Amino acid sequence: MNPRLFLKYAFPVIFMLSFITLLLPRGVAGIYAVNIMLLALFIAFLLSIKVAFSYERELRKVFLYLAPFIFLLFLVNIERFWAILYSIFGTLPYLSLIIAGIAYVLLIMSCINILKITDFTEIDKKEWLVIILTFVLGNYTIFFFILHYQIEFNVDVLTKILFRIIDNAVVLMLLPILFLYRKQSKKENKESITFTIVIIGIIISTIGDYVYEILTEISHQELSAEFHTGTFLDSIYILSYLLIAVGLFVHLNYYKWTMDKVDLGKMDFKFD
Repeated sequence: MNPRLFLKYAFPVIFMLSFITLLLPRGVAGIYAVNIMLLALFIAFLLSIKVAFSYERELRKVFLYLAPFIFLLFLVNIERFWAILYSIFGTLPYLSLIIAGIAYVLLIMSCINILKITDFTEIDKKEWLVIILTFVLGNYTIFFFILHYQIEFNVDVLTKILFRIIDNAVVLMLLPILFLYRKQSKKENKESITFTIVIIGIIISTIGDYVYEILTEISHQELSAEFHTGTFLDSIYILSYLLIAVGLFVHLNYYKWTMDKVDLGKMDFKFD
């Protein structure tokens, strides 16, 4: 199997599966969206664990932190999960924010372990420009939230602002990782596009709702009602989760597929 050929055919399928959400009747689309998200996330969780144990040291830690992060994304998309939590903890204030906080810690720890093995001196001017523009966009999502809605600065609102700041920080960590990982992989003649796809999927899942909020000018109070209903927001998350799953699948199988292309029977092992 050729990894690049596999991705060439996988990308249209990914976009088709995410776009189908917008074509289905609203009730059916919601059910479809939830099930595709759950399937993609559960597969990505299993693949992340398997990838983790194919590495050592920091890279193993990267995927060991990534796996529970993905599993938490899987759980929060299940209504029964929330029903169980509320049955255990009752009406505990900010329970969803606590779960989100745990997920952020796992993702940030994964990023930190990548940063440990990344050389920042090789970021060029164009890449710094992208990072700066992303920083500006991230801050715009924060000020958009503050300026466009009549909000009271209570604990709930301040926490939402804090999470937007954290999201911005996560994306700013992922971008240099994306740039530098590709450069390092090219130097060492290693495949880079597979892990790049995973990072892009994580970035989309991190900022997708903010971009949707800005484009549609929907209020943050109404945003939660858009999940699992077959909207464009669901389509964005399906795209991101499928990218993560496919990226991990090809990343796991890349070396096996590459070795399978080598016909050992035709190699000349004679030495003069």
